Amino acid sequence: MVLYSYIGLGLAVANICMILILLSIYWKNYTKWKSQYTIGLLVFGIFFLLQNILSVYYSAPPPGPPHTPHGESTSNPPATYKFIPAGSFGLTT
Repeated sequence: MVLYSYIGLGLAVANICMILILLSIYWKNYTKWKSQYTIGLLVFGIFFLLQNILSVYYSAPPPGPPHTPHGESTSNPPATYKFIPAGSFGLTT
């Protein structure tokens, strides 16, 4: 499953690069011809770029634990769980 996450992340980053190239081409075309159609392409490209940036942000795997020298542990001690008996919810009098 982690491999698929990295593949998706790589494809999303490649998508962002291609969108940036397309946006630069659209901008050059707009400055040359001043076409309304090109403005529409620029707006669509910007929204598409934002969507891909958000997908990279939310699909990136979480960072690993920090590394400490000499094998010291930075993790918290294990939590202790308190089990509540079923009768303590006020259902029985």
